[in-house]
Amino acid sequence: MKSVITIALLISLVFNINAQNVMKVSAGATIKTSGGVTLVLSDMDLENDGIINQATGEGGFRFSGTQTSVIKGANAPYIGILEVNKTNGAKLLLNRNITINSSINFISGQLNLNGSNIVMATSANIAGESETNRIIGPGGGFVEIRQNLNAPNGSNPGNLGAFITSTSNLGNVTIRRGHTAQSGTGLSNSINRYYSIVPTNNSNLNATLRLKYFDAELNGQDEHVLVMYQSSDNGANWSNMSQTTRNNNANYVEKTGISNLALQTLANDVIVVVDGVTGLVFSGQRKKAAEVQLKWTSQTETNMSGYQVQRKLDNEVDFSDNTFVNTQAPNGNSLSPLSYQQVDANSYTGVSYYRLKIMTTNNTFTYSNVITVPGKTKGGGGNPNNREADDSVITTAVSMKMIQPTNTMTKKVTVGPNPNNGNFWFSVNGIEKETIATLFTIDGKQVNQFRMVNQQQQHVNGIRTGIYLLKIPGFETQRIIVNGGGNVIAPATQIKNNIKN
Repeated sequence: MKSVITIALLISLVFNINAQNVMKVSAGATIKTSGGVTLVLSDMDLENDGIINQATGEGGFRFSGTQTSVIKGANAPYIGILEVNKTNGAKLLLNRNITINSSINFISGQLNLNGSNIVMATSANIAGESETNRIIGPGGGFVEIRQNLNAPNGSNPGNLGAFITSTSNLGNVTIRRGHTAQSGTGLSNSINRYYSIVPTNNSNLNATLRLKYFDAELNGQDEHVLVMYQSSDNGANWSNMSQTTRNNNANYVEKTGISNLALQTLANDVIVVVDGVTGLVFSGQRKKAAEVQLKWTSQTETNMSGYQVQRKLDNEVDFSDNTFVNTQAPNGNSLSPLSYQQVDANSYTGVSYYRLKIMTTNNTFTYSNVITVPGKTKGGGGNPNNREADDSVITTAVSMKMIQPTNTMTKKVTVGPNPNNGNFWFSVNGIEKETIATLFTIDGKQVNQFRMVNQQQQHVNGIRTGIYLLKIPGFETQRIIVNGGGNVIAPATQIKNNIKN
């Protein structure tokens, strides 16, 4: 005869069990609750070798305390309400799959899937997730719910964070949320969250999909350039779907016009990884009679080793190495702006020229723009306002030739802002006759051409996210980075017309 433990109460009650470290339901035993009873396990594990089956409204389990608790056992428990109330860094750990019939409520602490899965009833949901109190799963596992979605409008089944809108009848939809980074062909890394969304009817959906995330799940990705990636072959190959809207404060990325749903994640919109820096701004000024202060900032750094400061006095033939400044980027890589400064002991009375030799971990290098600093004055100081008219241009071509200071001052390409959002301007100084400027993608595809005269300011609008090269005969190639650009690139016929006109 089976052993049955029945707790039947007609009023809401909290039932504490503290006598031992494990609440075990033995094989053949059954736990039933009613009347909204909550079984509180303080610093205890739950081991189910029997039957736990709590329907909606029949109660649940609360895991509390300052030590990690584990749900384990031979059989999957069917829990009504699962409450997580762990403090002092303690977690609730799954060592087996479970089913949730009503809700998962986060009061404090995290629930670690630990390679196991949570199946949620159709009407179940997750409540109270936050940056610190949430589901995690570095070892794998997922949370899954199934719902019928007919012309959903911002539907967020189970509050998993995938909002679906479509005028189509998707039928029965299975939604899984996992918490491991994705990779494959077309995607090197992602945030620590993915969604697998599989509708019964999965074609011509014209759907809008909004995916939520927590900052703690970014996994080194820059949320300012997050886009949606999709895989139709279980993560082997990925397509960049870009984004229609992103909100860094509300932590979501949204894409409209999706024809079908599959495996989705979020990652940086990086077309090509280029070693070195982007958005370098280099300046300097004489602060004291015997000191020159150099400052520079970078927008991004990739595989960087550091900056070799080089100096040339106006009575010297070439630049010579000065101080080497190590990169501040962790492991040489950063998607956030970084700032540097260096003081050079310099009491030279003539003009001094400075540049940065940008060194990478792959033994490649490029040079920055050259700046000029006047010598000390009779009063012992320099010109506090001394700097070039615009220091925002970085020279990207590798060259071992001496950079002549006079040419740098008279021949110059200026780009601003850089990086930008797809709208920027550039001008050329030091040309004697009309010159053609050409904008290329990083892989050499021509985007547009412009007729330029000396000091003319040319505006460029609607360029897509990516890295571009601006080439002008007689000048160093300029690298331009576009973050969150537009959707317009002029067609070839328009480019030709621009030249003819």
